[in-house]
Amino acid sequence: MTAAPVLHLERPAFWTETGDPESWFRALEAFAGAAQRAPQKGTPRTVADRSLVGVIARRGAVGLFGVCQREGRVLLPGVGLIACDEEGRWDLTDVSLTLLRHWKENAQQGLELLAAYLVHESPWLRLLLARLQQGDWELARWAEVRSGRTGLKTGSTLLLRDYVEPETWFDGFAEKAAARWLARARCEVLAYDPDVLMRKKGKDNLSLTPLTAPLHLLESVGWLSRTGQVTLPSAFAADLVGKATPAQALTDITSEHADVRGFVAAEPVLRELLLTFGVSPSDEAFARWMDALIDLAVKTGALELLDAQPGQARHGRGLHADPTRKLVRWVVHTEFNEAFQNAWAALETERELIR
Repeated sequence: MTAAPVLHLERPAFWTETGDPESWFRALEAFAGAAQRAPQKGTPRTVADRSLVGVIARRGAVGLFGVCQREGRVLLPGVGLIACDEEGRWDLTDVSLTLLRHWKENAQQGLELLAAYLVHESPWLRLLLARLQQGDWELARWAEVRSGRTGLKTGSTLLLRDYVEPETWFDGFAEKAAARWLARARCEVLAYDPDVLMRKKGKDNLSLTPLTAPLHLLESVGWLSRTGQVTLPSAFAADLVGKATPAQALTDITSEHADVRGFVAAEPVLRELLLTFGVSPSDEAFARWMDALIDLAVKTGALELLDAQPGQARHGRGLHADPTRKLVRWVVHTEFNEAFQNAWAALETERELIR
């Protein structure tokens, strides 16, 4: 029996000067220039060493990168603001370009959009926030952490009341933490990169300390109090614990992946939507479900299709397998919740039995 494909997480990686999230924007800007001058190929570390040297520390740079492969393993080193195409070339995503544009126009708005992106996309930050919200973990002396340089320390400023050992951190939460990445990478299981666990203690070992940086960002946009209480906007909090409605989830996923014109690739977005609700069907079952959902949603006005255009191979199948309708621009209405539920029948199995 073939083993389920695994997505391997590398250690948390964010900007290393905890109070300077804008260093990521500067790094994205520098990388865009490097990518224009020459194709950027290689591992995230070699690419960062070549294109971002002198701009940002390598450890902070690696956190910008998305899914890649190494020695037969599928790896997620960062949050995917820089992505790899089929030819092995790294470049900024459409979301990155949008974030960069907003940051240049209004720095504070750019920071709030970056915070929203990380809450949706970073498995490590999602893990931390969910454990805090559920009371499994607790921030202690955040006022002391925020004004110092030591960062979060498990056992002192981050109290792990449950799920203490690293092997248990993602227990019961892997899909909620990384559903979107599992969908993109066509993986079913989340695990740590073995290289992270084998490193000598004290040398780039697995630690939650790097999460100090995004917590500073959340405080700066008003989503974390000065005393360490998480105060996420309600839509983000619902998404984090899997209570978002299908309409809200599709709206959020669409917003995250829309290019500057408002277009998204229909198949990847709908795959993410399914996995957000714990379902990863076969390609055949997904195609049936996608066609049924689109028929129901468009017919009832739950999904308002404004435009559709051709795309590339990476954009997957188009609407009803039409290659001229791979990229779509749509508006999601609340009636989509009913269409989403009615389309389950197309999967021809019970939800809990689908891998």
